[in-house]
Amino acid sequence: MNRIYFIAWKEFIQLLRDRRTLGLMLIAPAIQLVVFGYVATTEVKKNKMVVCDYSRTPDSRHFTDGFLSSGYFEIYDYVTDDSEIDRCLDRGKAVVGIIIPPDFSRNIKRGKETSVGIYIDGTNSNLAMILAGYLRMITNQYSRKISINYIKGLGIDPPDLVESRSRVWFNEELKSVNFMVPGVMAMLTLMLLLNLTALGIVRERERGTAEQLSVTPIKPLELIMGKIVPPVFIGYLIITLVMVVGLVWFNIGFAGSVLLLYLFALFFIIAALSAGLLISTFSQTADQAMWTNQVFVIPNILLSGFIFPISNMPEPIQLATYFLPMRYFLQIIRGIFMRGAGFAQHWDEALILLLWGVVVIFLASMRLKKRLV
Repeated sequence: MNRIYFIAWKEFIQLLRDRRTLGLMLIAPAIQLVVFGYVATTEVKKNKMVVCDYSRTPDSRHFTDGFLSSGYFEIYDYVTDDSEIDRCLDRGKAVVGIIIPPDFSRNIKRGKETSVGIYIDGTNSNLAMILAGYLRMITNQYSRKISINYIKGLGIDPPDLVESRSRVWFNEELKSVNFMVPGVMAMLTLMLLLNLTALGIVRERERGTAEQLSVTPIKPLELIMGKIVPPVFIGYLIITLVMVVGLVWFNIGFAGSVLLLYLFALFFIIAALSAGLLISTFSQTADQAMWTNQVFVIPNILLSGFIFPISNMPEPIQLATYFLPMRYFLQIIRGIFMRGAGFAQHWDEALILLLWGVVVIFLASMRLKKRLV
């Protein structure tokens, strides 16, 4: 324990002396959190729409007003020929084009079926699918309304239709920031701790202190344990900073226990530190360590469910996500933040993180030979 203590104290002194790194660890999370909180959103609003209205009647104007009042669309331009819609879509000036036929109002008043041309820019497939859903929903609402009015105009009481009333749990306002900020907490913790610890053994080689360590009675496991103690405090500092900014600046909800979050965060911090130390045992230079970090960080960000749902991924990729520690921590923090989940709901993910970290630390200590050169 004394040897671990002195190694940890040495790492603390080196960290405090490196003011640039210390400042970067404090400033970078705040900046990245603000950027992700405002930019990384799944809400799609004010999409440009171009309309070619051949009908030019109150019915056609009422139809287009339904898109504007939803907040999902705004009019870029009204055109007189449908060929102008092609030019707007080709130039990227609009993402949706609507063509209303001349007999639109006449068919509605006669109770006949009428068709409306809708064009969607499919360059961004995810955006196109979301917009198609919005367009379908708004069109169905308008169609249902005019059908009921037509039936009433015939002196017939419309039949009772099925009415669904949905209730959203855990995120009633459907604010994407409530979903993204906990994910940003996991991402920043992983990135910063991985970069901090991956350079741990590499620095010893580059600074020439590896030879000094090799003549001491320090064992590889003791060296690793001593090196991960300071980053543990840094990890909690990052988590606390992100949580404070999220609660105060973005006004996100927090329904769970802070103590439980800190307890489970320890297991993820250990997993991130162990991965960084293992990478440092494979790297000879700092550049190698930084590049190897990206090989580990990018799959964790893209495949953990931080941005894309795991259920939408191909089955082989879904199986691969079980080896990513960020997947489990995301489930934990989003459960605690949004659902107020307790220990019973996430103890299994926490146990997997703990086992993941212990196994990787053991592998790192096996690779770290007494002679650190």
